[in-house]
Amino acid sequence: MIGMEKHPTGDGRNLDPARADEHGEGALIDVRVPDIAWPIAPEAHPAPARVPSETYYDLPVIKAPPWRWFVPAYFHMGGMAGAASSLAAAVQLSRRNTALERKLHWISLIGEASGGLLLIADLGRPGRFFNMLRVFRPTSPMNMGTWILSAAGTTTGLSLLASLRGRKSRPSVVGVIGAVAGTALSTYTGVLLGNTAVPVWKSTRRHLPPWFAALSAASLASVLELGGADAPLVRRYSIVAKSAALVAGRAVARAADRDGVGAPLRDSGLALASRWLGIASLVATAWPGASRRRTRIAGALGTAAALLARFAIVQAGRASASDPRATFAPQRRERSDAHEARRTRP
Repeated sequence: MIGMEKHPTGDGRNLDPARADEHGEGALIDVRVPDIAWPIAPEAHPAPARVPSETYYDLPVIKAPPWRWFVPAYFHMGGMAGAASSLAAAVQLSRRNTALERKLHWISLIGEASGGLLLIADLGRPGRFFNMLRVFRPTSPMNMGTWILSAAGTTTGLSLLASLRGRKSRPSVVGVIGAVAGTALSTYTGVLLGNTAVPVWKSTRRHLPPWFAALSAASLASVLELGGADAPLVRRYSIVAKSAALVAGRAVARAADRDGVGAPLRDSGLALASRWLGIASLVATAWPGASRRRTRIAGALGTAAALLARFAIVQAGRASASDPRATFAPQRRERSDAHEARRTRP
């Protein structure tokens, strides 16, 4: 205990028998190698020169997300597939471009299948994915995400099958459900991150879903450009999507800075590279004149920018979770603001 005389107990604990004893269930816990019980990043080891009362001995308060590369890759593929479903429904309503609608259905189906495989790879066993379908829990973003992905994949498959059978492109119940599921698929991962205790995600929880939606649209536009689609509709969609992704990304960074937890994003090389690649892709898309080569270059740059942005936000979450001050400072500020509001209330 802080400020008490230390009485070593033989297993690393220091107790003052006058104030505490070792009776009870917790006394049976014997951790001789703490790093095995709770691994700590090298940069998060205690710093004796700092004041322990600011944090708990400078140790991380929460655990960093254990996600591997499968998860940010799933964010990218699933978001792109969701944006493709939404745009396919819009094209279907216009009844003008059946070839583009079919291409969007293919992109959506491939993205949803790839996203499902990436999600299962991260879960470790296919059974874990299907077990989440045994319940329907609207309060759980992870459970809802499983249902959203399943609904989007089913409706996309049915829409593509109808298109391949030569049916006329017209609005349908399946198309409407696919559009709703696709929109949810492109945004729910931002909701999922915002519902955690990771400081940089929690502080930006209101800005993450719009940013993820814009990134999903930008990644879809980039894939269409990579495929050589230079139609006026694709070009306009690409300019709007890439501009929105850049603006929403800056909004996320500013929100994190306002809470004092923006350093992981501000100092991230991945985030910086993503921003500059996104700007270069937007310039290449908006440059006057039509050029198939420049369109493909814009698509490659935009794809890299969107993918790096997903990895950057996950990397920033890990760094934020390892910083105990990022966890304590916003909580203390909120408590202080609430106390001041109560004090000044008439």
